Amino acid sequence: MDVEIGEQIVLWTARFAVATYLLRLWGDVDGWPDDPARRRRRETWVRVVWTLGCAVYLLHVVAAFQFVHHWSHTAAAVHTAEQTAAVTGWQWGGGLWINYLFTLWWPLDVAWSWQRGLDRMPRRYVIGMRLIVGFLVFNATVVFGPSWWRWLAAAVPAGLFARRARQLAAAANG
Repeated sequence: MDVEIGEQIVLWTARFAVATYLLRLWGDVDGWPDDPARRRRRETWVRVVWTLGCAVYLLHVVAAFQFVHHWSHTAAAVHTAEQTAAVTGWQWGGGLWINYLFTLWWPLDVAWSWQRGLDRMPRRYVIGMRLIVGFLVFNATVVFGPSWWRWLAAAVPAGLFARRARQLAAAANG
C-alpha cells in the first residue's frame, strides 16, 4: 500500500475517533430522558457511538504501527519524543505509554458500559473518563494537530456549554 494512503488512514481514523468522542459528549450533555423507551434509545445510541469510536481508535493504533512506526515500539517512542520536543521543547516519549494505557482502557470502558449501562456508572468514574479522554483529545488535536483544530477546540466546548445552559433554563421555566 502506498505510504501516503497509509498516513491518510492514520489521520482519518484519528479524526473519526475524536468525532465519536464529541458525539458521546453531546449525548451525555443532553441528559437522560425520563421516558423509559426514549432513555433506552438514547443509551443505545450513545453506547453504539462509543463502541464505534473505540473500534476506529483501535484501527488507528494498528494503522499507526503499520504505516508510521513499522511495528517498532522504539520507532514510536522516538517519533513521540520528537513531536513533543517540536511543540514543547521537551524531548519526552512517555506520552506513548499513556496512549498504551488508553488503548487498554477504552475497550474495557465500552464493555463495562454495555454491561452496566451508562446512567448507572459511578459519577466520579464518568467525570474522570471525560477528563482523561478530553486531555488526550486536546493534546492530539490542539497541541499536536493542525492549527485549524484550535478553532474547533474552542467551538465545541462553547456549543456543549450553550446546549446545557438551554436545557437548564428550559427545566427551570418548565
